[in-house]
Amino acid sequence: MSSAPSASSSTTSLKFSSFSKDTDTCNETVPGHECTRKEKTAVLAPVDGGVQAWTFVFCSFILNGLVWGFPNSYGVFQQWYLSNPPFEGTSEAMINTIGTVGLGIQYMEGILLAFVFQRFPHWIRPMMVGSLVVCVTSMLISSFATEIWHLIFFQGVVYGTASGCLYLPVIFWLSEWFDVRRSLASAFIFSGGGFGGAAFPLAADYLLQRVGFRWTIRVIALTVGILGGVAILGAKPRLPITPAGSRKTAAPLEFSFLKSPVFISLGITVFLQGLAYFTVSIYIPSYTVALGCSRLSGTLALTVFNLATVVGQLICGYYCDLGPYTHVMLFSATLSSILAYAMWGFAHSLALLFVFVVMFGMISGGFTSIWTPAAAEVHASQPFSPYAFLCAAKGLAAVFGPFIAAVLHHDRANGSSAYSGAGQHGWGGYGFTAITIFVGSIMAAAAVGSLILAFLRARAMRTGENDSPCAA
Repeated sequence: MSSAPSASSSTTSLKFSSFSKDTDTCNETVPGHECTRKEKTAVLAPVDGGVQAWTFVFCSFILNGLVWGFPNSYGVFQQWYLSNPPFEGTSEAMINTIGTVGLGIQYMEGILLAFVFQRFPHWIRPMMVGSLVVCVTSMLISSFATEIWHLIFFQGVVYGTASGCLYLPVIFWLSEWFDVRRSLASAFIFSGGGFGGAAFPLAADYLLQRVGFRWTIRVIALTVGILGGVAILGAKPRLPITPAGSRKTAAPLEFSFLKSPVFISLGITVFLQGLAYFTVSIYIPSYTVALGCSRLSGTLALTVFNLATVVGQLICGYYCDLGPYTHVMLFSATLSSILAYAMWGFAHSLALLFVFVVMFGMISGGFTSIWTPAAAEVHASQPFSPYAFLCAAKGLAAVFGPFIAAVLHHDRANGSSAYSGAGQHGWGGYGFTAITIFVGSIMAAAAVGSLILAFLRARAMRTGENDSPCAA
């Protein structure tokens, strides 16, 4: 296989595609694949380019947009649930549970799915179709909800479980389609979540104001069903799978990387960054309303935030194909901390808030682009396993971050003196002072974690301590 463009790249010598992109020769170690005479002479689609490879990226982009668009727009639904029947009067923590449970499951179930994908690869595409049906059905049922637990179960637990099974297969197949340009391809795929997070809030706000909560959910369910069904057609593996051989050739999962100081530091840092990131993404609409702006302004702020993450993911994904991913981590976490303290704390107008939203969204959103090269570096032969554990770390952050923020948040209704804060002439205020400090401090901790990771990674490269070395 071709090497990465730079010797410093985290993916330089860590190729884990099971076929050579130059010869497309058969390798019987591929999980679920048993070579036949016909398959050995078959011409496979090229790696790192071509119509089929970029069709896979585009369809995976759509799936990510659909899967993450709904939870990424949760800030809009949160405002609606808190102030409209039949859920008004429910505590903010309970309302937060709907979105955070779904996000947490979407991220964390990857550990279990790693076993399924590795052992039964011929189940993956039927599972995607079934998961799409469950996603649509759960949303339709939730549109009839009359109690908050109905939403927690159907929009949180059921939708979160099914949607994770819908999008994670494309990550499992990514290494079949891309090698040198893997980080850039993954950035394009992940950016679908940002585009979905931009389109869904606008559509949801428009529909909520005109047809109410129930028909808004039904329209979204219909959209997910139609577009998701089309996207599944192109989101498929590059390598042929022989069901009869799946049980014979599947390699056992190996988890020695969990004892690696590099991976432990990486997982902790991903968790810390997620605590702060999800707090901002969920509370941006609430902060906008606290400034005295309209609900629509809050929706637009969330839309701009999610669009900004797309730019950050593409830029950082491109860089990760050229240089060490730890550079991206350190830059993203450090600047995100500075932005929280220096800009969000003084964002007393809608204009300043939008500047913060654009910059924070772009810089913090690019952080996830390091997952693919980092996973490939930590465990070259089975990159989906460390990737799944990184997902789990961020899933925990998606659950705990907003809950911590809910405790720190003081709104006008509480009658707390913490609401007013510094107001329009100082730092903080509007009930978000403690949240701002929390975000800035946690991002600073993530920056420290990135520094520690860079040191441990450099030491592993020098000594060859890693079971799957990160040396170039």
